[in-house]
Amino acid sequence: MNDKIPQALINKQELTRQKTINVVIKAIHELQNQGYVVKIKDLMEYTGFSRSTFGKSHVREVLERYEVVKKKEVVDKNKKSKVLLTTEERLRMTLRCKGERINKLVAENLELKQECELLRGKLFLLMQRNE
Repeated sequence: MNDKIPQALINKQELTRQKTINVVIKAIHELQNQGYVVKIKDLMEYTGFSRSTFGKSHVREVLERYEVVKKKEVVDKNKKSKVLLTTEERLRMTLRCKGERINKLVAENLELKQECELLRGKLFLLMQRNE
């Protein structure tokens, strides 16, 4: 029995990995451009990939590089303050991102309300012309 993996299979697997990485990177960029704080759940919906795909090492590296997930830290049990500080920093960053997203949405909402008022005015004028 031959224990060696055929080179064609290795090449096909690598090509599949690269395609997956490219799809994930594209999805991250597009979601960030839309103002999302990207989460794995968003990427699952956007790409159609299963949750297990985002646990694979080659995809996990991309998620860490784009700061979608935090790098896993090995922390000594005697250094609990470091874990709390990291959690606190993560929460502060999340809070800041949520605040920025809220501000962006409030501004966008205001613009849409103004546009709606203009369109209502145009509709009113058009209706008067038809009468």
